[in-house]
Amino acid sequence: MAGTFRVTFEMKKFFFDRKVVQNAVDKQQRRAISRSLAFVRRRARSLLRRRKRVSAAGSPPSVHSDPGLKTILFAYDMRTKGGIVGPVKLNKVSMTWLGSRPLPYVMELGSQVKIHEIQRSDGKWYRRDFRRKTRPNQKRRIRSVKYPPRPFMGPALEMESEAGNILSPWSNVVGS
Repeated sequence: MAGTFRVTFEMKKFFFDRKVVQNAVDKQQRRAISRSLAFVRRRARSLLRRRKRVSAAGSPPSVHSDPGLKTILFAYDMRTKGGIVGPVKLNKVSMTWLGSRPLPYVMELGSQVKIHEIQRSDGKWYRRDFRRKTRPNQKRRIRSVKYPPRPFMGPALEMESEAGNILSPWSNVVGS
């Protein structure tokens, strides 16, 4: 798993059809890396299933809406001379005891997350929306929830390498 390289929409600069990548890598290498990454992306998307209920711990997560975890991109990584593939870092940030973690990270590796909640007039607790102000008399609480890992990128990479779809010179493909 890559720890430092984050998959964001800014990585569009390193898509395989961009001039920067075309100048850095010859055509056959680009094609081989791109093809291997596309196989991993396709496998990861197929592991994510749309269900109404929560998936079991240790199995790939359920997806409830598009776009979401199924927004998986791949690009050339100049540092490793290979590729990177993974879900886009979503705006939904979960606060953990170690700081903030994007949702794909929490799904893949699991984490203990702090959930900020407010109590509404009906007495029920709801997740706080940080885009809105809270009333001064509104009750607040922070609840700790442990999310077990629900990996899907790691297994997708393993399945594709076992199937022989990742070419051996390009085995330095990094999942995110």
